[in-house]
Amino acid sequence: MILLFGGTSETAPIARALVAENHRVLLSTATTLPLRDTIPDTVERITGMMDEEAMAALIRKRQIHAVVDATHPYAAAVSENAWRACRRMKILYLTYSRPGAVDYGPDIHRVANHEVGAVQAFAFGRPVLLTIGVRNLRPYVTEARKQNIPIVARVLDFPSSLAASLEAGLAREETVAGSGPFSETQNLELIKKHDIGVLVTKDSGKVGGVENKITAARRAGCNIVAIERPKMCQKGFSTIAELVAAIR
Repeated sequence: MILLFGGTSETAPIARALVAENHRVLLSTATTLPLRDTIPDTVERITGMMDEEAMAALIRKRQIHAVVDATHPYAAAVSENAWRACRRMKILYLTYSRPGAVDYGPDIHRVANHEVGAVQAFAFGRPVLLTIGVRNLRPYVTEARKQNIPIVARVLDFPSSLAASLEAGLAREETVAGSGPFSETQNLELIKKHDIGVLVTKDSGKVGGVENKITAARRAGCNIVAIERPKMCQKGFSTIAELVAAIR
């Protein structure tokens, strides 16, 4: 059986490709949110966060012989735990690496982490739009309050996301809820509506809509801050076909 860690838009295609190769697949996702596409009925799904110990225990219990990591490019902790659990259990660990889509031109300020990103974003003295999810909002909120600069965060339209943004210190009127990916026009409308001068993004790849965000920000004359992807435990495959062939 193959243990597939997923939750991204590539999860369902990878699951279908593995089933087509006659593999039994156990899909693990952090949340119960529905996938964007259908998966075969034969794929068993479990949900919830796991640390290295829990992953190793699951590998042992379900007699997993290979792990495929198709989590989000910025889910570094999950990937590291999976990689360590596989080394510990002496089984194959393979990862799918969604191709990046940020065109790092001279107008894009590339930063290593969110702490540096927060300082950089508010150094321009202009309203900031965050499109980075909800896990790393706090350093930006702290910097915004310190400098008294407007801040807006676009988050997923789920109660848990809205709750997390409030917990990070954002007011309800400082959050915009929606489900992407968003078009260039939608991004531009949001930027103009809030008089945004700085866009903060992650390189979530083309399927994550990052190209549309950057194009809209450039059209509006925004400064752009891009958070680098975390280093991977090992090199990943850039196509599903390559991934499946490696397992074969």
